[in-house]
Amino acid sequence: PIAIIIDETTDVKGCNVVNTLFAYHRTTKLVSVDFLEAVNFSTIGGLILQLLTEWKILFNLPKLIASDSTSYMKKCFRKALNPVMQQLKHNTCPAHIVNLIS
Repeated sequence: PIAIIIDETTDVKGCNVVNTLFAYHRTTKLVSVDFLEAVNFSTIGGLILQLLTEWKILFNLPKLIASDSTSYMKKCFRKALNPVMQQLKHNTCPAHIVNLIS
């Protein structure tokens, strides 16, 4: 099984930076750092599907995606990822939730 961990931030120039990690066999690897002009459910979903294809990961292997709780990530899971990976579960990152509370 594989877990996908994805987070978006902005750099000092205000550009969108998306970091993607794959976790498997007790190993976590940063597999991609992408600069996107737009960050929405479609661009993130497309990026994840592209990375899985590039890394030759079958769509039935990812079991979990961990991300922040933004509305576009929830929509990405529902509209872009879950239709092709029904086994995939979406968890929001506890650190992001704690940050929202504080």
